[in-house]
Amino acid sequence: MALEYTGLSLDDVQTDDFRARVFHPDDVQRLREERYKALSDTAPFENEERALGRDGRYRWFLIRYNPLLDESGKVIRWYATGTDIDDRKRAEERLRNETVALREQIDRDSMFEDIVGSSEALRKVLRQVDKVAHSDSTVLILGETGTGKELIARAIHKRSNRGERAFIGVNCAAIPSSLIASELFGHEKGAFTGATQRRPGRFPG
Repeated sequence: MALEYTGLSLDDVQTDDFRARVFHPDDVQRLREERYKALSDTAPFENEERALGRDGRYRWFLIRYNPLLDESGKVIRWYATGTDIDDRKRAEERLRNETVALREQIDRDSMFEDIVGSSEALRKVLRQVDKVAHSDSTVLILGETGTGKELIARAIHKRSNRGERAFIGVNCAAIPSSLIASELFGHEKGAFTGATQRRPGRFPG
């Protein structure tokens, strides 16, 4: 399919009414400045935009603009010919969508790359991880020693809005109760016996 607009004057091509009647509303603003700049010159140019076809539907066209010049090199008219590239553009869009979907799938899979298993119980836990990771709720993870509570915590962190920030794991059971506040939040020099220098905590304020 070809779309041809021949013998257009410079004023015809630049009118908002012409663009509104022929081109897709989403493309008019995008191409206005580009077209205006190109039409102020005398060199042929082209762009891709959606134009109204004879069937009343918008299709993608490659529009090629060629000037007709007088003896002095001044533009008399512009000749615009549109080649239907709708099938190609739709194929490109499908490819982009498939690529995005594939990347999202890879991201989802890589979130749990350290967690191995395919049981229904584990899949249920991973679904809960995916659900809670995007909230700001405090999460309590329960389980016996060695069941992978920290792996689940890391998976939640990696999928959360804070995933780009550091994950700090703390084994509170290994910290004496008298030092836990200092270990977590730090202390100033002289805050207690043995505090010979300032020490930032794991969670600085």
